[in-house]
Amino acid sequence: MISPSAVISSHHNGGNLQTEDARILIDYLNETLAKPINEKEGCDRVKFICGIQYRHLLIIKGGNKHIVCAPPHDHPNEEWKPLLVTPEPGLVGSDTVVSDSVADTSHLSPAETASLINDLILRSQELLAQHPFNQARAARGERQANSIWPWSGGYRPSMQTLMQQYPQVKTGAVISAVDLIQGIGKYAGLRIIKVPGATGLADTNYEGKAQAAIDALQTDDFVFVHVEATDEAGHDGDLDLKLKAIDYLDQRLIKPIFEATEKMDEPVCIAILPDHPTPVEQRIHVNEPVPFLIYYKGIEPDSVEYYDEESCVTGGYGLLRLQQFMQEFMKIN
Repeated sequence: MISPSAVISSHHNGGNLQTEDARILIDYLNETLAKPINEKEGCDRVKFICGIQYRHLLIIKGGNKHIVCAPPHDHPNEEWKPLLVTPEPGLVGSDTVVSDSVADTSHLSPAETASLINDLILRSQELLAQHPFNQARAARGERQANSIWPWSGGYRPSMQTLMQQYPQVKTGAVISAVDLIQGIGKYAGLRIIKVPGATGLADTNYEGKAQAAIDALQTDDFVFVHVEATDEAGHDGDLDLKLKAIDYLDQRLIKPIFEATEKMDEPVCIAILPDHPTPVEQRIHVNEPVPFLIYYKGIEPDSVEYYDEESCVTGGYGLLRLQQFMQEFMKIN
């Protein structure tokens, strides 16, 4: 959910929408937006699933993923109408049904899917503006969750688990406050560990995540810990908050995990890296290489003494692409 006006708001998260408030709004949209469509279609064509905070799921039965969406956090302060959903160009035709499953009359073409989603966006703005939650926020001068907005389209994935790709991993776990990461982890065969007080923001429970990771390492071969705080601060263009989030990440999460693993009987290999840069001056994801570090007891260090984008360019691993990082990481026993 976002806060559109003449432009996409500088905040894509509905004013840091909390999950308990989002659930009320999602239930409202299912009743007022999805239900009329489903009754007219004679089937459950549209359904909203409540996720975490401002990230949710829109299910369109028979929908087509070959559409172009504009993630709002990559378009701060831009006019929103030119960013509405369009059919993916360059296919067999925007009016043709293109599906990864067997096509039938219930499946929509890319153009039909885009039209349906755009209608949902416009109608959601009318409906959400009438909801008491947003009216109360407006009266207080606060940002509102007053529109749905799609990030991307997709089908149920089919993928190898981490254990199938790397047989040396027998069990694994994922710790994240973002349901997208939890979902990827589940498909990768990892068990999901939910930490009380964990959020996708700088106020997340760093100590709780650290302890959950330490506990998981007692039984699991692989533990993935995800923190969204620095990314969100980058999207907000808040340099002070981003610096604070980096410090929290270092002192309240990485440090206790490192200190605990140093005392473990079994050797533990640690990797630290972001998935992409989100510079505060641009406030969007940038397609540039990211710095990473790999550490384990006895590793021979290279000449890099600081963890930052400039220093790590000269690192001993060089530039790793796509799966090369995981392949390199998994070589370490």
